[in-house]
Amino acid sequence: MVAKIKLFLLMLVSLGLIACSSVGEKEKRAFELINQKTNQTWPKGNEIAHYVYLGDIYGESNLLEIKNKQEGSLIKIWHFLTGEIAKNNIDLKRPQAIISDGKGKLYISDVSHQAIFVIDTVLGTQNLWQRSTIKTNFISPIGLVFGRENELLVADSELGMVIRLNLQGEPIGKISHPSLIRPTGIVRVAERGEIYVSDTHRHNIKVFNDQGLLLRTIGKKGNGEIEFNSPTFLALHKKGLLVSDTLNARVQLLEYSGNQEYFYRSYGKRGMKLGNLTRPKGVASDSSGNIYIIESYFDHMLIFSENGQFLLPLGGTGHGAGEFYLPSGIFIDEQDKIYVSDMMNGRISVFQFLGNN
Repeated sequence: MVAKIKLFLLMLVSLGLIACSSVGEKEKRAFELINQKTNQTWPKGNEIAHYVYLGDIYGESNLLEIKNKQEGSLIKIWHFLTGEIAKNNIDLKRPQAIISDGKGKLYISDVSHQAIFVIDTVLGTQNLWQRSTIKTNFISPIGLVFGRENELLVADSELGMVIRLNLQGEPIGKISHPSLIRPTGIVRVAERGEIYVSDTHRHNIKVFNDQGLLLRTIGKKGNGEIEFNSPTFLALHKKGLLVSDTLNARVQLLEYSGNQEYFYRSYGKRGMKLGNLTRPKGVASDSSGNIYIIESYFDHMLIFSENGQFLLPLGGTGHGAGEFYLPSGIFIDEQDKIYVSDMMNGRISVFQFLGNN
């Protein structure tokens, strides 16, 4: 029952029914209930919790039949979590990236299924989008971002292009260029009308406009400022662009200025101690500007302040709550809910950031 309560709260938060930008009294009481039952909060041994574990998303194993279509939203969500489990479940296998539309719908790339999972937590439905064109399927979908005018952009590293889908999952175009070899991470800066794509093979970041025209290329192979060695995941920060510089074992933050990007700061360094990096993958930031780095090799989510101070490790190798096994991507929504693609555990683990104070 504790797991059901946690997942129920997860769905409430995803729908904005519990406001998380400032934690209210009802939310505090709800999290206190969870904490009393599970003690899954961080930092460990600290009276003030900054993070709480909410639950895991596996796929159809979470999707439960909603029998009464006339029920209210809260009852629907509760039935979504406590009803009869669907037969012949299709669950995640190797999730890579996840994004949310802020209205209860989740989009997850899965390289084993070679598809995009679309989970509607309000209707209790799941769809798999496999088509990259009318005649071909995805091969290795990784990065996800919403484009302009209700489209989803999918970076497929094996196809060597970004696929445009409408929100019914139908292919409507692509972004490609002869110099784009292995796209992995992708973000869009709406106010600039620009799409940033990491090219892991070419060790650079390519910038396209919304029409798919290549505008410029950022960086080259190396270990200096704005140089990369197999960059992978990208994320937006209030200062600019976060780049997971994977084989350089660091994350770089680049500032925007006009039509150019400048080095701002580097996070993490190569090493074997907790807080060091070996194979950084997913990267994200919260409303306080904290930087989150998925250290895939040592199965941790590492949290740094904007000024580069290492704040907290969360995770460790395992299969239990708050543990990871070769995690990959990370996404933080506007309510500071944190989704981690726990790749080899075949799930998305969800946490809530409660604030720095």
